[in-house]
Amino acid sequence: MLKKQRIHATLAAAVLFTLAVIVVVSCQKEPDIRNANANNPVDQSQLIVEHIKSFKKKMEMYRDNPGLKSGELFTADSAVWEIESQLNFNYCYNNIDIIEKEVATFDIIMPLNTENKISFDDLVDLYYNIIIDSIQGKMLQINYPNMKLLVVDLEQTGTTGEGDAIISVGSLIGNEQTVVLHNDRWWYGENYGMCNGSHAPEDAATQLDARVTEAMLPEPPDGCRWFFTSIDSTYIFPQQDTLDYTPDNYLDYKIFFATTEGGLTIDDEVKCLSQYEMSTYKGYYIDYAQDFESETGKKFDYCYISGKPYSDPYRIQHDYWIYVGYRGIICDVAVDDILAEE
Repeated sequence: MLKKQRIHATLAAAVLFTLAVIVVVSCQKEPDIRNANANNPVDQSQLIVEHIKSFKKKMEMYRDNPGLKSGELFTADSAVWEIESQLNFNYCYNNIDIIEKEVATFDIIMPLNTENKISFDDLVDLYYNIIIDSIQGKMLQINYPNMKLLVVDLEQTGTTGEGDAIISVGSLIGNEQTVVLHNDRWWYGENYGMCNGSHAPEDAATQLDARVTEAMLPEPPDGCRWFFTSIDSTYIFPQQDTLDYTPDNYLDYKIFFATTEGGLTIDDEVKCLSQYEMSTYKGYYIDYAQDFESETGKKFDYCYISGKPYSDPYRIQHDYWIYVGYRGIICDVAVDDILAEE
């Protein structure tokens, strides 16, 4: 009996020592990789990698030992940063070919106390039992054949009447498949392929998406991968930058846009983009991505360009989202499949 008591005491001491080490590491000042770049990325990313890894270990420890309680508190902003960093570091892929993408969004309620802070225990529950479960549900609804989580963007959008934080969770989900860039005439969107009917489900939008990504996201060193924190995203309104003040549905704006308003027509010639149009839009779309990098001081992560029709009045356009973040690098650590998370 005495031997068992000694064993139990030793195990308890080991758990408490591990928790103490994790708490000390996780309470350090949030690392900064604002200056991380491809010239010297490994050293500059080390602090952020250590922080994310230690915070993950701490969350796993409390998840697997529900009797443990932490007195640690986080502001909503800090909790958003920690959760978003974990999701993008552990589960999000980049530098892969994606033939289809879709954005899935949902809101969650982050419980805050009277000091407007969330407890670590509530943060762990929110992360595993609500956010990861909800992302998995959204992905299974989309159900691509080779589905990958690409980027997750969290943002506080409001406060409930009880004082809790309303958090918007946006996930970019993709279907991994080789994309071959063809200099040819492409249908503007709707996954209709080239103007001759081949190469569906690609279209002008997916081709431009791949070309912008190729121009903006460098390949990491061998055996390494990029990861992103502090995600920002923006939507480029198709009519925000005019090229032709007498519109005729041909290169009227820097983003593809055609309308029937004002007596204009949309026929197959308008819907089918020439090589010159593709090249012109590519240049402008890259400019927008570079401008957003400069505006935020962050690095390009992903874009999402889709071509869709709209009504009242009937119009067709490209919808263009850009995602950026502070870029770091990690070597010899693979991305986990979030769908395998229990």
